[in-house]
Amino acid sequence: MLKFETRRGRIIIHFLGRKYEWIIEPRYWRNPIIGLILWLLLPLLLYSISTVVFNYQPIALMSTLIFANLLIMMATPFNLQTIGTGRLSFGPHFFLAVGGYTAALLSRNLGLSPTLTLPAAFIVGAIIALALSPITIISRGVYYVLITMLLPFILSEITYWRSDIFGAETGIPNVELLFPTTGNVTLDVMIFVYVSLTIALAFIFFVDRTLRSRYGFMMGVINEDEDVALSYGINVRQIKIITFTLTSGAMAVSGWFLAHYQGSFSGPVWLMPSFLIMVLLTATLAGKGAIYGVVISAYFVATLREVTRITLGELSVVVLFLILLTLLYFLREGFWGLYRKRRYREYEPTIKVRRRV
Repeated sequence: MLKFETRRGRIIIHFLGRKYEWIIEPRYWRNPIIGLILWLLLPLLLYSISTVVFNYQPIALMSTLIFANLLIMMATPFNLQTIGTGRLSFGPHFFLAVGGYTAALLSRNLGLSPTLTLPAAFIVGAIIALALSPITIISRGVYYVLITMLLPFILSEITYWRSDIFGAETGIPNVELLFPTTGNVTLDVMIFVYVSLTIALAFIFFVDRTLRSRYGFMMGVINEDEDVALSYGINVRQIKIITFTLTSGAMAVSGWFLAHYQGSFSGPVWLMPSFLIMVLLTATLAGKGAIYGVVISAYFVATLREVTRITLGELSVVVLFLILLTLLYFLREGFWGLYRKRRYREYEPTIKVRRRV
């Protein structure tokens, strides 16, 4: 049975015994809708300017956008994992490599399509994360950091030890692409831009819904103080295990995308500390718990990386990290903190008390 109920500023929908609320006040949905439209139009706008105004095929520019979307795909579940476990992991790229190797091996050896390797990459990443999830309970602080930091190094050594399987630096070739090529390289790259954007958008939506739910509230309590969470009857161990497992599986999807985007997968390239630093800086510069800020920081980091690479050559990495570390010092609340300062009323709730006359 479908029933609508109007309230002040929202519509309540009753369907099959469940209740859903739809906020109709523009201040709650106007800015996200505008931001989403601008995000979707950005690749087309850059493509049009490059081809029409400068008569230039922006393949490198589109590749930069794909890398930015990849950072979003990694930093968004990483932020949720940090909140839900109360631990800072230094091994998110480990699960990216797990997903990439799973997709590449299944595609090359068994001939599975990307549609089938996608759930396989997620499941394998989630199973490995489930086996490792006790570390979120028994270790904390520097011990947790060291354990998660060792995982990528161990996997990197395994890829060299069993180079007959993993290909070491050469990687695993002949991986099926996400879609048949059109013959136009620029158009193919543009399609990959929107595929990566769609995955990143799906991650942001899922994390946003999770943080706004009762489950997200419990995750926030765990992040603040585990003893307080236990005193309120929250099952801290269960939430940590579930969060660590699902977010790690989501990171493995990033590796699946890379394998079917590049047509090959080389784990040592993505297991390097430099990529880890990129992910950590993207998540930190976004702002504390600011999911939407990840989009801004990811595009800024990817663009700055490409600009410094073109202009500075071998010194690009040094200058890039110096600039990002400087921003990290001055932007204590990240890029999203700049927005909060200008529109603080939308994020700082106040309680009005009606006085009796």
